[in-house]
Amino acid sequence: MGSSTPQSAVQAPTATRKYRLERIDEAAVIQVYADGFMSLPLDQKQLLWHLYRAAIAGRDIFYDQRYAHNLEMRDLLEAIVGRPALAAADPDTYRDIVRYTKLFWINTGPYNNLTARKFILNTTPEKFRRMAHAAVTAGAQLSTRKGETVDQLLTRLQPMFFDPDFEPFVTSKTPGPGQDILRASANNLYVGVAMEDLEGWAEQYPLNSRLVRRDGRIEEEVYKIGGRYDPQIREIVWHLKAAIPFATEAMATACER
Repeated sequence: MGSSTPQSAVQAPTATRKYRLERIDEAAVIQVYADGFMSLPLDQKQLLWHLYRAAIAGRDIFYDQRYAHNLEMRDLLEAIVGRPALAAADPDTYRDIVRYTKLFWINTGPYNNLTARKFILNTTPEKFRRMAHAAVTAGAQLSTRKGETVDQLLTRLQPMFFDPDFEPFVTSKTPGPGQDILRASANNLYVGVAMEDLEGWAEQYPLNSRLVRRDGRIEEEVYKIGGRYDPQIREIVWHLKAAIPFATEAMATACER
């Protein structure tokens, strides 16, 4: 034990490492090891920390872009699975909510990353409702809208959790005869807009905005400070600026841009 190497920096023998943590339906959860991180100099650890925090700050942007109800659904699920004591009253229901939540995390919402098809909860709306109320009793704060009760929230979100035919595809490339690709897709990049509406339309900020029909007109909502996702983008920018003193010249230039 005469070595000055911190105990936390000692690497486990590869043969004893666990890589596959668990399998949830068709998805496998794999452990990735960051060998050598503990031996990095302090400035490099600070750089990585700020870049990591910038990525985390932008996570909810992708959740919202992928599906308009994602954040409300995730908050409700995490309010339940974050209280494992709830399993005592109904272990089967709690187990299925945990399974669904893990798939929700893996796929960033209720749509399979490969098939784009919606997956649903295997329990019943009544059992899910009881579990949500138990979470509230245990101290959970659910993301209800102004003046909305917990029961109204659960009723509003019920089709998103339980109806496979409600907004069945996050992106529908072949929606069928007479159907519009944009209207048949559940992603949150176009709101009230059809393909025919985009004929001759020129976006000013491609990939950095979404198109919304408002009062009969198409508007471009830009992702920027002072625009859509203002709080998240402010935090991203803060961490990128904080990373610059620890970055290489090329990386600092990229962060500034």
